[in-house]
Amino acid sequence: MNTLYLLIVLTQNGAGDVNASFVNTESLQQCQQKAQMVSAIFITADIPVLTSRCMKSELQFSEFGHASAASRIRNFYLVDTDAEKIEITSVADWKTCVELKRRASSRKGVYCASSVQSILDSLK
Repeated sequence: MNTLYLLIVLTQNGAGDVNASFVNTESLQQCQQKAQMVSAIFITADIPVLTSRCMKSELQFSEFGHASAASRIRNFYLVDTDAEKIEITSVADWKTCVELKRRASSRKGVYCASSVQSILDSLK
């Protein structure tokens, strides 16, 4: 089985909400190239990038698409950007995420994030 890499980009909009974008790649080099490209797009659009990291992952996400309509389904994730690894936990809604974050830790690097992307599968 090949090792796959996941690019995780967390950005913050003007209202302070954290949004997550996920890109599955086949190599660390490809992931790092995509990270530079995606971060440059956000920075050019004056959207703050909170973190942009590549990690080995068995998680598979749906393709990225811009949320063009308010009615587009949002998915919610508790994202812990620990120094050595990133943990992504799917949660039912924003309120649940905030409660889990409060219980988990008061340290920086733990975010509630929303995304138009959903977890498709795991390679396990």
